[in-house]
Amino acid sequence: MLYFSQLIVERMVRFIFIVLFSVLSVKGMAQDADSLKAVRKDNSWAIKYTVKQGEYIRMLALRFCISESLIINANDAEDIKKLAPGSVIYIPVTTDNYFVAKQPFANVRELYYEVVPRDDISIVSTYSGVTKSQVRAWNNLKGNTIMPGQVLFIGWVKMIPKDTSNPATLLAYPSNRKKQKIDSSRLNIPGGLDTVYNRQTNNGSNVLTEKGTAVFFEKTGKGSIYLAFHNSTPRGTIIKVSNPGTSKTIYVRVIGPIPDTKQYANCIIGICEAAKEELGVTDNKAWCELSYTAN
Repeated sequence: MLYFSQLIVERMVRFIFIVLFSVLSVKGMAQDADSLKAVRKDNSWAIKYTVKQGEYIRMLALRFCISESLIINANDAEDIKKLAPGSVIYIPVTTDNYFVAKQPFANVRELYYEVVPRDDISIVSTYSGVTKSQVRAWNNLKGNTIMPGQVLFIGWVKMIPKDTSNPATLLAYPSNRKKQKIDSSRLNIPGGLDTVYNRQTNNGSNVLTEKGTAVFFEKTGKGSIYLAFHNSTPRGTIIKVSNPGTSKTIYVRVIGPIPDTKQYANCIIGICEAAKEELGVTDNKAWCELSYTAN
């Protein structure tokens, strides 16, 4: 009887150990999956990033607090040109968004690096711009030995969360909140697009602003309404477009996202060519200021 009692206790202890080990392993895997990891690229750190639906270069540059040109230069031209959902690109880690000391401001994430064969602590410290003793202190290392597969903390990186609802950062990386659908069938009403704009923005009290380059395209078909391409507003949105160089303003109706072609590279809006004269523009590109509904 005593033998069987001991056997049952041993099996229970073994079962509890297996359950605890499984829970801790799953937790560790979840934390690891949620970690922001860097790789070594061109003598500096870079984040391997999987592109999500609706993301484009300017959006990613603003989210990771670096310039668009740095992202473009860090990647293959064809990969950046397509930027399809699910594709993997490199986000450079630079002095603009990388820190080796904890920062007081928000929107800072811990950055990690998974050791690969032939790595040593000197390489990690050199890429991080800190001493080997600092790497050891960060990761509670007893010596300079590191092993392939080992995950090391290497500093902090500044980035804006995807689901931010902070008005100061909303334009940089639009919220995941579902945007209000605008009924484009009701746009042809007396008063013109300015009237619709005022209704959509609550007479200008609920707007987002954006500054950058506008590209003008040849419009086909008939109609007097100025049409436009824009990435972060739904079809039917009315955008107020101002040319600070001429102090002229127009209203345009969004018909879809900006086409992914070379013509529209690095622009914030595409506007039909018919609007050039009213904006006082002669070239095919112009600096402009936009305002549109925040909903």
